[in-house]
Amino acid sequence: MIKSIVISTLLIVYADAFMVEGSYEKAHTKALKTGKSLVVFLTKKNCPQCNVELAKIIHNKEISLAISKHAVFVIVRRGQKESYPIEMLYTTQYPALFILDTNELLKCNASVVKFDIKYIAQCLYSH
Repeated sequence: MIKSIVISTLLIVYADAFMVEGSYEKAHTKALKTGKSLVVFLTKKNCPQCNVELAKIIHNKEISLAISKHAVFVIVRRGQKESYPIEMLYTTQYPALFILDTNELLKCNASVVKFDIKYIAQCLYSH
């Protein structure tokens, strides 16, 4: 709980109007209503690399702007008691980043472990 508050605070302070959803269902509904992509950041407990990659996303102005304009961002933790697309249930490497269209289909290849920020931004800007 405290970790979620810290992450949300960091996003508000450092990102360009980049909001984070904590529930996949709420994020998906919001993406459908706005016609935006859904960026799903999969993480797990005790994952230092997850924190590094999340910080890269938060602190990169290009990606923050792309997310705020074209996507809804949600953090999903392994073992979270909530449904999300089946492809994500089989994830074995963390962190993982999925960019989904309004039909919950992959817009681009998933990113795992070390993210390519330019690739993610290009995917978000492509319609």
